[in-house]
Amino acid sequence: MPATLARTCPLCGLRFSNTPLLELHIREDHPRPERRPARDNDNPADTSDDSAGKAGIKIRRMSRNDIGAACKVLGLAFADNPNTLVIARGDRARGQRMMESGARFAKLGRRYSHVLVAEDMGRVVGVLNAIEWPNCQLRMSEKLKIAPSMIRVTGLGLPRAFTMMSVWAKHDPRKRHWHVGPIGVHPERQGGGIGKALLAAFLDMADAQGSPAYLETDVDRNVALYEKFGFKAIEQEDISGVNNRFMWREAGACSPVPGHS
Repeated sequence: MPATLARTCPLCGLRFSNTPLLELHIREDHPRPERRPARDNDNPADTSDDSAGKAGIKIRRMSRNDIGAACKVLGLAFADNPNTLVIARGDRARGQRMMESGARFAKLGRRYSHVLVAEDMGRVVGVLNAIEWPNCQLRMSEKLKIAPSMIRVTGLGLPRAFTMMSVWAKHDPRKRHWHVGPIGVHPERQGGGIGKALLAAFLDMADAQGSPAYLETDVDRNVALYEKFGFKAIEQEDISGVNNRFMWREAGACSPVPGHS
C-alpha cells in the first residue's frame, strides 16, 4: 500500500490531503492515464498573500458527487473573464451559465480529466482540471455530443466560441504534457491562496511523473503568477480582441519557495 503524503503548499501554507498524490488520479470513475517513464481558461485569482481561512482547506481528487458544485464554482469564477465576456457578448449572467455548462460537458465530465478540488468544511471552493496529452482536445464524437448544449448556452456567441477553441487547438503542443485548465476559485474565497495550493498540488504530481505542463490564460495578472511556478509564455495570439497567452513548464521547473512571493 503506498505511503501517504502530508504536503504543504510552499507559497501559501495550505495543507494537502493525505491521499497519495501519485494515486490521486486513480479512481473507479476515471481510467488510469498511460504512465510513461521519467494549467483563463484559468482564474486562480490568488495573487494576494491573505491567509484567512486556510486551516480547514483540503486539496483532494474530485468525486462524482462533487461535479455539480465544481461546475458552479467555475461558472462563477469565469463569468467576467475576458474570453467569456467576448463569447457571451458582455452578458455576465449568460457567461456564468455558459462556463458552468461547458465545464461539465467539455472539461470535468470527460473520462480523461484529472480534477482536483479544494474543500472547506465540506464545501467545494476551488477547482483545477487537467488532461494528459494526446487527449487534451475534444474528439469529433465528443464535439457532436455536446453541440446541442453549446448552442443552447452560447447562442449568438457560438462562432466566437468555435474560433477560440480552434486557435487553442492550434497552439496545443504536439508532445507529451499535462494540459492544465480551467483553474477557478469561488469569488468569495479568491485572494486566499486556494488557486496556488491547487496548482502546487497538481505540479507536484506532474513533476513526480517527469511530465511537462501547459496552459492558456487571458488574464494579465495570472501570467506573473504562473511564471513563479516555472511556466514561460511561449506564444500569444489575439482572439476576438483578447490577448491569449500560451505557457509551458518543463518538469521540475522552479516553483515558489517558503517566504518568497
